[in-house]
Amino acid sequence: MISARLLLTGLLVLPTSGLFAAAAAPSAALSQATRQFRDFYCGTSDAFALRDTNEQPPDPDQALKQAQAIQPDGSWADIDYQSTARSGWPPSVHYMRMAAMATAAGWTATTPAQRTALLATTHRAFAFWIAHDFQCPNWWYNEIGTPKLLGLCALLLGDELTAAERAYVTGPVLTRSKIARTGQNRVWLAGNTLMRGLLLSDEALVREAADTIWGEVRVSTDEGIQPDFSFHQHGPQQQFGNYGMAFAVEICRWGVFLRDTPWQMPPGPLAVFRRYLLDGQNWVSWRGTMDISACGRQFMPHSPRAKTTNIAMVMKLAALFDPAEAPAYRAFVARNQPGAANDLVGQRMFWRSDYLVHRRPGFAATLKFSSQRVIGAELVNSENLSGYHTADGALYLYATGDEYEDIFPVWDWRKLPGTTCAQIPPPAFQTSAVRVEFAGGVTDGRRGCAALDYRRDGVQARKAWFFGDDVVVCLGAGISGREPAGIATTLEQSLLRGSVRTFGAAGDEHVAPGSHLARADLGAVEHAGWRYTLLSPGSLHLDTGAVTGNWHRVFSNPETPAADVTRDVFLLWLDHGASPERATYAYAIAPSAAHPRFTVLANTPELQAVQLGDTQVAVVFWAPGNITLPNHQRLTVDQPCLVLTDARRSLVTDPTQTLRELHLTLDGRVSRAAFTSGASHEIRHAAKE
Repeated sequence: MISARLLLTGLLVLPTSGLFAAAAAPSAALSQATRQFRDFYCGTSDAFALRDTNEQPPDPDQALKQAQAIQPDGSWADIDYQSTARSGWPPSVHYMRMAAMATAAGWTATTPAQRTALLATTHRAFAFWIAHDFQCPNWWYNEIGTPKLLGLCALLLGDELTAAERAYVTGPVLTRSKIARTGQNRVWLAGNTLMRGLLLSDEALVREAADTIWGEVRVSTDEGIQPDFSFHQHGPQQQFGNYGMAFAVEICRWGVFLRDTPWQMPPGPLAVFRRYLLDGQNWVSWRGTMDISACGRQFMPHSPRAKTTNIAMVMKLAALFDPAEAPAYRAFVARNQPGAANDLVGQRMFWRSDYLVHRRPGFAATLKFSSQRVIGAELVNSENLSGYHTADGALYLYATGDEYEDIFPVWDWRKLPGTTCAQIPPPAFQTSAVRVEFAGGVTDGRRGCAALDYRRDGVQARKAWFFGDDVVVCLGAGISGREPAGIATTLEQSLLRGSVRTFGAAGDEHVAPGSHLARADLGAVEHAGWRYTLLSPGSLHLDTGAVTGNWHRVFSNPETPAADVTRDVFLLWLDHGASPERATYAYAIAPSAAHPRFTVLANTPELQAVQLGDTQVAVVFWAPGNITLPNHQRLTVDQPCLVLTDARRSLVTDPTQTLRELHLTLDGRVSRAAFTSGASHEIRHAAKE
């Protein structure tokens, strides 16, 4: 965290007299904002840990090495300046190094001689860039990425900024960054405009930019923060770990820069941002790693952990301008340490994003699906090349947090955990969603269920997931399709960690790495603290051992690792054959030491239901119908829906998000559920007379 002493005293203020030589003298407020901007980057190494993927952490030793490696013309020999890559654009490394050197030059630990060398190299690199004014085929770099880093560099240089550098940054570079677009892109553009206002000592421009930034911190059904506190960008698409992470970073950054100035974050946006952090981002990381389903299209090496590291820094720094919530922010940081205890227990259904998170003290389970309302995945700039099925009911399980650590190059992307898919190569795609209405979930904050009417590539299946205290019950019905390559439902595909045991007619057996089993008599499999139990007959396949793959299957740009990767993988799946007709599956996943209480009550294409615990029942009504509950009460609905019911109340959700109302009858008592959103509607039950 930024040193409180530095924040209070402005110890690292760089001289500013020359910086504004061609502009009016900065006001006290502008000087304070500029000082806080520099303190953020030069105060401590932790401050720069809050960054986007297009920024490098400053390292004085590394910066000096880069200074020594610069060529006489101000370029670096290891950078491909002619690259036309749309992501991982190599020329961007040039200004990353400039920013890192300018930052290191401002640190108090840097000696005068080192500072002189770093500044001289920065100016030489600046001159080379100005002479060439490199442009990327991807608009983002030209309008956002390049102006952001060059503006940062200019502000950090202070009175060391030359007239030519200042004219270039405030002119051609930052004027390309006009305020426009939506969501996080708009925040980036406004932030660049705000830097231009600081460099020009233009309070009106700073005000316009700040108002634009805070104006995006609102709840909306357009791009940005959603009513359920998920985050959308590129249409109705959940983006917690890509644009949503960048949004958290940028809003926090400007919250720190502008605190205690006339342009600080107003109370309304602050309240919304607080809820986005605590009711949104708070839920999607487990012991230091962001859920795969929250990462968007960015499945790069170490990316889930890097994203949680960034959100942890956001939480730490948010306490500077929102001290009242400091304990909650600190709790996120504490629980995302390796092996830390989890104190965030419960369940959230992000109904705007077709995404459910189930957290227990010792594990988390997440579920991502899609519908005609929600885009499941995107392939942009050659990122997420194999992710066609990532929102087809992907169910990920976390206990240690490293279950899927960098598994992406060796994954069989047709067998993502939880999915039921045709076993064919994923087709080319730009965006991916299941074009069905019936997809949703119901929860009371502790237990719940979700359902997906899956229809893709000639395969259809009615899939439902039931989340109890220490168990996930997975049901499938009506599985049909004609695909010669076969159709499979995957229970798990994670890294192989430790021994594997099977339980079947012949008793329990240990499975050696490198084994492949295909048996109909297996009743359960245990691995890495999890027990996978079949609840109905099925042809269960188990593969353990080394798999070799390459990152180019996942993303392709100049930063993609070239070498093949070999990892040991645990893969457990059910084979439905080439042409199943109304096939079913039923299995449960629970910690090996748990003794969950549940009962499957129905698993048909019309009705799926599970009793969770002693009294609570979750029901998926695929059509109007009824069910007799274990307590002998009759539950009837007049529309397809999801119901979570017990003696006190029923929670009802319309997965299509199209109904205005439905009627639920319990033991002859008729209740009306009125819907105004995709959230659940509560019906209280009167006590029997």
